[in-house]
Amino acid sequence: MKQVVKNIILPFFQNTSIYKRWREHQDKQWQITILNELKKRENEKSKISHKIEVVNLNADDVCNSRCVMCNIWKQKKQYEVSPDDLVKILNDPLYKDVKHIGVTGGEPTLREDLSLLYESLFKALPEMEGASIITNCIKSDVVIKRIEEVIDMCERYNKSFSMMVSLDGYGEVHDKVRRIKGNFESAIKVLNHFRNKGIGVVTGTTISKVNVWDVDELLDYLKENNISGRFRIAEFIKRLYNDENEDIIRNFDEDEKYHLILFFYKLIMTYEKNGTYQRTYRSIINILSGGSRLIGCPYHSEGVVLNSRGEVSYCAPKSKIIGNALEDSSLKLYESNLDERSRIRRENCDDCIHDYHAPVTYKEKAAEFEEVNWRLAIQLDAKYKSSVFNKVDAAKVNNSNPQFFITGWYGTETVGDKAILGQVIIDLYQQYGKDIDIVVSSIYPLITKRTMSELGFDHVKVVFVYSKDFVSYIKGSESVIIGGGPLMDLEDLAIPLYAFRIAKSHNLKTVIAGCGLGPLMFVKYQDAVKEILNLADIIQLRDWKSVELANDWTGGGKNIEMVGDPAKRYLSRYKNKAFEPKDKKVLSCFLRELTTEYAIESLEEFESVRNKFESALATYIKQKAIEIGADEIYLDHMHNFQVGNDDRDFSRRFIRTYFSDFQIPISYNKKLSTVDSIVETMKTSTVNICMRFHSVVFAHTLETNFLAVDYTRGGKIQNYLTDNSCLDRLISVDDIIKHGN
Repeated sequence: MKQVVKNIILPFFQNTSIYKRWREHQDKQWQITILNELKKRENEKSKISHKIEVVNLNADDVCNSRCVMCNIWKQKKQYEVSPDDLVKILNDPLYKDVKHIGVTGGEPTLREDLSLLYESLFKALPEMEGASIITNCIKSDVVIKRIEEVIDMCERYNKSFSMMVSLDGYGEVHDKVRRIKGNFESAIKVLNHFRNKGIGVVTGTTISKVNVWDVDELLDYLKENNISGRFRIAEFIKRLYNDENEDIIRNFDEDEKYHLILFFYKLIMTYEKNGTYQRTYRSIINILSGGSRLIGCPYHSEGVVLNSRGEVSYCAPKSKIIGNALEDSSLKLYESNLDERSRIRRENCDDCIHDYHAPVTYKEKAAEFEEVNWRLAIQLDAKYKSSVFNKVDAAKVNNSNPQFFITGWYGTETVGDKAILGQVIIDLYQQYGKDIDIVVSSIYPLITKRTMSELGFDHVKVVFVYSKDFVSYIKGSESVIIGGGPLMDLEDLAIPLYAFRIAKSHNLKTVIAGCGLGPLMFVKYQDAVKEILNLADIIQLRDWKSVELANDWTGGGKNIEMVGDPAKRYLSRYKNKAFEPKDKKVLSCFLRELTTEYAIESLEEFESVRNKFESALATYIKQKAIEIGADEIYLDHMHNFQVGNDDRDFSRRFIRTYFSDFQIPISYNKKLSTVDSIVETMKTSTVNICMRFHSVVFAHTLETNFLAVDYTRGGKIQNYLTDNSCLDRLISVDDIIKHGN
């Protein structure tokens, strides 16, 4: 009977509307409970001026590194608190609740009595939970010896211990940042020594103007070697004496900022599993994009900095020294200088990008729940709830102007998508004049805002899909347009589907502008596309195969046009644009990883096919380079964002794996790709080998010498080449494998 209930009755009940309404109610109540608890906790904390649980202890104020973002190494050695001094200081009531002490420098392992400092911590604060250290590992043998002694001390007092190894780049990049030759090798030696002993060790990377374009290579290394690492942005920090390092610290240009935004998204999506650090990375993204700090900081009321001279400050980045704990009570110093703490919070905290981590706040959690609820409302598996959307009022950018709403996969756009979006916007201006407002919905608004800037449409409003803005700006529009791209097997089909549902419920015009259909192999996605087609007033598709399918799915009852890909019309402006020719023959490649959505075999078999294909593709490229007498092989990229796969990641791995000993030089573009940059690469290359779909569209439209690798395996690339009578340019996956093996 239990099995009947579990396997038959319960699943049936869970699929009923009664259960789903009850589940939604329970989830809502859970959210309210969480928010009330956070508000209560924050109210209680606000009544207490401080409860110090974390101490940042600077063991010394000298360093044997010469880091470009820090000037401690310029300091001369001064008085350093002794172990006995430290016991005296920490016996002050200010420290009675301390749980953790992080020991930093300078370089703490320069102190011969380092382990005795740790013993002083444990003697003075027997209830503390643990301690940590950050080290540059320059003198690896000395570092290992000192930290081994510290670990022994922690074990003797039954305290937890963890360590961070500074690592600001892969290989020579790290040495360049630290200005110490061989430091990368010594850091890895220390890291591996303690990893092999089972000690909790992570790397810490500080990103400045010097290493901003080198962070991906370091991340590759960390992933390949299963190393945990944390990343931060270099900040002006008083204890580092770096106020004059404006050329190095937070001096990123717009490309560098955007590159870092993409990189921190990559960390969140592919590497960092800890939710606290993910929240810190989202805060960094927000600050890089011009916003303010999203997270709290323990140094608001729960942390304090104690330097090697016994001096106290509220935080390392922005606080002045408020006194010396060897001369006065730390508690008295803390409580008598609260104006300084208030000044810091008022003047500095909102813009502080330093990676201090803190528990989630009410404000953060409320925003998270709002997004979660909209995600639940806008999904393929959810029942369309008109009551939810009807509660939202219409919104307009400008009440006096007609408004048009563009939706699709934006927020994850490739260079091809940028060209599509550019042409869709131009078409609207040409049809309706300049006195209109355009709104674009985006899964990742920061990505689409950058696209608008690249295209010269900064005035176009970008709204987040999973928010009430998505609904309100649809309602305030005259027309909703699905702006190009494929309608394919993706959960995100919910976005255009719901946009059209909302539009039709308010009698708005609906347009499909230059989309393709497929791949569509699953009934759920086929049904979604069928509904989108039937809700559309105007259907304009990019290839004849899509037109044929759409006619079939709509019963031939709609006027469906084949208009080609909007990107082609956008690129027409570049046809006659001349670029300075290169003085060498270049074979340029626009590759991507072979992914499972185009698999025609089992996943296990597909892995084998992918490995064979990559190896054979490398062979094919080498042979083609030799055949044309290429002086250089250059890998450029149609996509730079993790969602959809950053092609730069593939290029680095591809070069490392297959081209280490090839005689013709090969390089890749580690910087950002735009429509302009891709056009220039293609038009100045001898031959272009194209794999991304829109790289084929670009190369053909620009009338370059190109070959098209059909990773879609008879899909949209073959369709495009067929429609444009150039199937002779196609190379199939099977042909590559056969040719290369």
